[in-house]
Amino acid sequence: MAAVLWAGDGSLVSHAAAAVLWAFDGLRARRAELWTTRSLRSDFVVVHRGTRLDRADRTMLGPIPITTPVRTLIDVAGRLEDLRLSAVMEDLIKRDLVDPERLRARLRALRSSGRPGAARLQALLDARGDGPAMESTLEALVWSLILESGVRPPARQHWVDVPGGRYRLDFCWPDLRFGLECDSYEHHGERKSDWGKDRARYAELAVIGLRVMPVTWEVARHDPKRVLRWLRGGVREVA
Repeated sequence: MAAVLWAGDGSLVSHAAAAVLWAFDGLRARRAELWTTRSLRSDFVVVHRGTRLDRADRTMLGPIPITTPVRTLIDVAGRLEDLRLSAVMEDLIKRDLVDPERLRARLRALRSSGRPGAARLQALLDARGDGPAMESTLEALVWSLILESGVRPPARQHWVDVPGGRYRLDFCWPDLRFGLECDSYEHHGERKSDWGKDRARYAELAVIGLRVMPVTWEVARHDPKRVLRWLRGGVREVA
């Protein structure tokens, strides 16, 4: 707020500072960052100077003028590698801070500005399709491997009814009776009881003839060729 008051009317928090205020997953900012039409310099504030931002890119977070989550995502896209960018985008969609169609519209409107990372963000948005948001960095990584494998895309966040309950699979090919779970303590519980519940779920699904392939962060990140082989062997159908 102090930085905005210093910069004057029409200024607003932007880029990484805005990402921190919107709680973008994993984003940090060492200094305040502002968008302003004025020529300003400061050792304490990163100043981005340009024409007045479109009304569609401006909002308020409490008393603080700030770029919208959509515009903030576009502005920081060039600072993030693809996996992190995809995970941040999915988290914002899940939290209803970013609507995919709204993001697509703003990317089109800003296409001529040559913003770093905008083309990659557009490609990731197109590749994700229209399904539910992915819920972790691991899911975003596995989704990229599914696309790379050439198999037909699965249903995301797919619910399955079994005699012992109702379970949701991260990815599933229902007609093939084949599913994939992103399996890690970080995203599926750190307690031993949570780990045991996951194993029981796999058993319940096996009873109804649904095979579940668990994929961990370690193998997806460090041995992706193995995951590609598993996918092609498990699905056996290309897109």
